[in-house]
Amino acid sequence: MSSGNADSDYGSSRSSIGLVSLLILSSLGAVLMAPTASASVSGDYEISASLSPLPGDYMSAWDPVYFEVEVTNSGFFYNTQTRSIEWFVCEGIQDETSCYNDREDYGIGSIEPIAVGESISYSFSQSFSSNGDEGPYTLVYRFIDSDTKTFNDVGIYNFNLAQKLVDVIFEQQNPIEQLVGVANYDGNVILNTDTDYNMSIEGVVKSCGSCGLVANIGWRLIDGFGVERANSTTPYSDLPSWGESSFTRQMPPLNFDSEGSYEMVFGILDSNGTPSGDMNSYNDLQTVNVIFDDSVDLQITSMYPLSAPTSPDYFYGDDSVSVTVSNLGNHSVVEPLIRFTVMDLNEQIQSEEDCLPAEILPGETESCVFDINHLGDKKLRVFVSEALNEGLDVKPSDNVLNVNAEVIRGQINPIVEQSNFFGTYKTADNITFTARTLSTAAAPLSYTWWSSGIIYLGSGQELIVPASNIGLGDHFITVRATDALGQLESATIPITVFNSTDIGVGDWLNGSAVTRTHAKGVAMYDYPLDGVNYAPGEGLEALIRMSIDVLPTGEDPDAGMDWMEFDINLSKIIPDNVPRESIEIHQLYGFDQLDWDRLDSENYFEIIDNDTLRVHIIENMDLLIVGDLPAPEINLDNPIITLLPDGEMQLSWNSSGDLSNPYFGGWKVFRVTSPITASAYFPDPNDIPSEFVWKGLMQDSLSATLDGTATSWIDERSLETGTCSSYAVIPIDRAGEPNYLEAKVTLVDGLPGLTCGDAIDPSAEVSGFKSNVVYNNNTACYNQFLDWDRCYELTLTWTWPDHEPEGNITWNMYRIEQKPSDVDLRYIEPIATNLVNVPGEVGTFTQNGTEYDGIMPYRTYYFILTPVDSVGNEYTIISYPSDNVERVYVEDAYWEYNEYRIPEPPEPPEPPYGVEWLGDLQEYMEIETFQIAGIVLLMTIIINFIGLPIILKKKKRMSRVLSKRAANQPADMDDEFEDFFN
Repeated sequence: MSSGNADSDYGSSRSSIGLVSLLILSSLGAVLMAPTASASVSGDYEISASLSPLPGDYMSAWDPVYFEVEVTNSGFFYNTQTRSIEWFVCEGIQDETSCYNDREDYGIGSIEPIAVGESISYSFSQSFSSNGDEGPYTLVYRFIDSDTKTFNDVGIYNFNLAQKLVDVIFEQQNPIEQLVGVANYDGNVILNTDTDYNMSIEGVVKSCGSCGLVANIGWRLIDGFGVERANSTTPYSDLPSWGESSFTRQMPPLNFDSEGSYEMVFGILDSNGTPSGDMNSYNDLQTVNVIFDDSVDLQITSMYPLSAPTSPDYFYGDDSVSVTVSNLGNHSVVEPLIRFTVMDLNEQIQSEEDCLPAEILPGETESCVFDINHLGDKKLRVFVSEALNEGLDVKPSDNVLNVNAEVIRGQINPIVEQSNFFGTYKTADNITFTARTLSTAAAPLSYTWWSSGIIYLGSGQELIVPASNIGLGDHFITVRATDALGQLESATIPITVFNSTDIGVGDWLNGSAVTRTHAKGVAMYDYPLDGVNYAPGEGLEALIRMSIDVLPTGEDPDAGMDWMEFDINLSKIIPDNVPRESIEIHQLYGFDQLDWDRLDSENYFEIIDNDTLRVHIIENMDLLIVGDLPAPEINLDNPIITLLPDGEMQLSWNSSGDLSNPYFGGWKVFRVTSPITASAYFPDPNDIPSEFVWKGLMQDSLSATLDGTATSWIDERSLETGTCSSYAVIPIDRAGEPNYLEAKVTLVDGLPGLTCGDAIDPSAEVSGFKSNVVYNNNTACYNQFLDWDRCYELTLTWTWPDHEPEGNITWNMYRIEQKPSDVDLRYIEPIATNLVNVPGEVGTFTQNGTEYDGIMPYRTYYFILTPVDSVGNEYTIISYPSDNVERVYVEDAYWEYNEYRIPEPPEPPEPPYGVEWLGDLQEYMEIETFQIAGIVLLMTIIINFIGLPIILKKKKRMSRVLSKRAANQPADMDDEFEDFFN
């Protein structure tokens, strides 16, 4: 062999060995994967049946399928070991091995030991879902370990899944039990032929909207030989058509013409739909037994004296005999003739009377009442007709009853009953008198009523008469009873009538007072005084204060009241949640007083029922009703603080609940203040419910008391810088007592704490504050007010500064006409508010003369911008000059646009004689000032001409005199005055 061939053979050998090895491994894998069964378990367990799903069952493809199997120990050995059982499902109709290899899903379970001959049902915890796939499926149950009989260790069943499942189910039920007025014999309902019996049946339907199910619901009758004798159906197309729903529908009336015992099959007798009708027929029908029987049997059961059933004697009078007729048959009887005959002992008929009951149902009885209007020994006979519309009586022997008896007159023996057992009444009462006689008295009886034997009051067995008609005092009331034979008997009772005063008021008080004079009642009630504590006792609250008085209506000084008794309608004056057993009544010393005392033994009260409190008192008095008053249901949110200018604060809160409850007193607001470095604030009462802590915080910290409708409050007390506050809003009762456990406190970042005020005014200044005034010479402007002074427009511009570190600022603008020097603008109305500060941008404000109080010429204005911080603090102290103040003077610009309106001056006239100064003099002579000045000058000249010579003459004379005197004076004197005269 060549080397080439040798190499080829060697390679082929290796390939063959590898292929054989692969086949061996594959075979081993197949052996390991293939289902195995080994007789490794003793005994014989049998897979008996599939309980869910049932073989051939149709189920919804959208619902999970749960598995339940029946297993039986059919061997002769009790195995104490558990048995593992598996299930697998495959699509289509397949055998065990094929189904296992093509399985869609798989599950396993464990069977506990089963007694020999017993069967159990086992439910697997796993389920199978086809996710909407429909069609036939194969289900295999199999024990994993085989036993001595392997052929019953496997169970193969088929079921179907449908996307549009239609299945109507009728559970076990007996519609015959719905019937009423039918006979019943030994527990069986007896029906009559040729009679409609209407019955309904209940079921469950699984369908869909497009399935178009039409179900023929009805019944069929099967006789003892299995032959169908009758049937009837009603088609229904309106059964619930989505999902699984229960329903009730009427069957067609059951009616059959032949007596006998039958089996009634009822349910769906037929159906159709798109593409099919009901898919599971095994749950469509149910059966019950019915019996048709038309036997008629009436019986005269008894005859006896109506008023004395055990008496051997009968009694004269109307409605004195009772006859009982029973329907012992199976058919209702309509208006049977029942005749009662009274005869003497020679059977001579003395009277006859018929009775026709409307209908006697099977198993029921009917009573007829007859009269006996003859005395003595009589023969009484009663019979019921044998020939009836419903047929002949099957037992006529019990249709007649004869009785020989003596008919006697019964005693009347009247007695009188009255509405008050003690016979005492008030004038406001209506008295009811009722006459009672022996039941054997000869009817009919007549009654008359008399007062004191002579005053006729009325007639009838019962008499209602106002006590005021009888009058005050003691009286005797008599009734006279006369029977059908004319016999009369009487009875008398005493009564007493007192004066009665109605003291009822509205719908809350009803009662009367016993007085010796004519009187009236005056009553009122009100809630307790606000803000005061009546101290009614532990756990009790004052509920109502009441005043009730009985006053004379005439001239008598006193009503002469013995006592009064009245009922208070509690539901009208106090809340329903007040426990009635806690209610007490005390005597107030005065309607507006706080002091009270308990009622004594002669004055008392009683709780009659949940709505009625009865009070008995012997004098006029004011009353206080107290009880355990549950706190009103008030819901309060934590108050929210809003900072206001100048360090003030506003509290706001939301509340709901029984705010209109009259026992809800409103709110109390408490405040504690503390430096920011301290920590004195109101805690959350849920965290610190200590009464000691809360009383310490509330002491001397009450800030306001508000009514229940308040939802906000402004604290006008300014907080200094660095001082903070904490608030608590607490609901109070009508007495003003706060319940600190219901307090709601102000929060900081969601927790109780201190909030500081803000009283610092902002100090921001704008830049480039300037103005520009423009005159509008438009006629349209003039026509608005017919005034050119209105046609000016002012434009102010400036540059906004940066916001403050604490928050954004806004601006207000003011206008004044005086130069500001430390002027406080807070009491001046701004002309613009809430101007938005946009840092770095130019702000603009325009004002026209056409506006109200607009700018006018010849006037000076000062426009002032004041900063306002986020809280509302405003810097209002202003002086001029300032960056925030702009001075504006409005000049008259009218003539700049209307120079043409100025008239040209006229040519000057020619001066007199052509001399210009004479013309000027002439003009000045017409001026009053010049005229006065001229007169003064003229008079000055005249005085000088006259006075100057005289002065000069006197001077010369004086000089001569002085010269002479000087010559006669010593020399030293000359020296002394030399300086004076020189």
